[in-house]
This record gives sequence, structure tokens and C-alpha cells, in this order.
Amino acid sequence: MTFDVRKAVLTLAACVAFGAPYAAKAQSTHDEQQQLIAQIQTDKRALVLGTLELDDAQVQAFTPIYDKYQVEHKKLFDRAADLLELYGSNYKSMTDDTAKKILKDWFSLQSDEVALTRKYAKQFEKVLPSDKVLRFVQVENKVDTLLKLKTVANVPLAK
Repeated sequence: MTFDVRKAVLTLAACVAFGAPYAAKAQSTHDEQQQLIAQIQTDKRALVLGTLELDDAQVQAFTPIYDKYQVEHKKLFDRAADLLELYGSNYKSMTDDTAKKILKDWFSLQSDEVALTRKYAKQFEKVLPSDKVLRFVQVENKVDTLLKLKTVANVPLAK
């Protein structure tokens, strides 16, 4: 079984695009990924805002914090894509040291994802009722789970 890193990374990005059309012509895979991620972030923002059912004052308080969250979340997304790249480039000739590095980086990424959600949930609690914060965490978890499920389905097990 071969492993197509580009396909896995694009799947990682595309599976949460919620069916948004993507017709832009990119000059490179990186540009294509960045354009797709930007579209996903826009679509995701609309989904989150619609799901939270915020009033105008809550939207004004929530969105600046959410936009900062998205910037930090994208960094984690980029780390996950880099980790997939590392895995893909070593898939056929995985060494023990590379496998250990991938494991270490994956566990670190998982911890950082939880820490980021916790950090921003605390910030949201200052401007939103707890039930809205819980709903935000649930929506983020569902989107991330869908993203990961689609991605892992395309990544073969290590040899």
C-alpha cells in the first residue's frame, strides 16, 4: 500500500470544508492547502456562530477571541500536516528513531490541542454563559473528530 502525503494533507483540510466549492487555481500544493484552510476557517466560523445562537453583544465579545483561537488552532493544524509529511516521507523506510520522534510529536500535539481548547474555553467563559461555552467545545470537538476520522482513514498503519 502506498501513502500519498499530499492526498492525506488535503483530506485533512478538505473534510471539514462542509461542501464549500473550491475552484481557485494554486501555484503549489502549499498555496492550495493555505487557500483551502482559509476557506475552511471562514466556513467553520459561520458554522460556530450559527450553532452558538449568540445575540449581538455576545457575537461582538466572542468573535475577537474566536479569531485568536483560530490563528492558534491553525498552527496546530500545520503541525499535524507536518507530522503527516514526516510519516509519509518515512513510511517505506521507518527507522526506530523516526518512529519515536513521530510518537513524541503526536503526543505533544494531542496535549497542545487539549490545552488550547481549555485556554480558550476559560476566555469564552468571561464573555459567554457556560452552556454556550460547552456548546462551542462540543462543536469544535465534532469538527475535529470528523477531520481526524477522514484523515486517519487515508493513512496506512506503519509497517
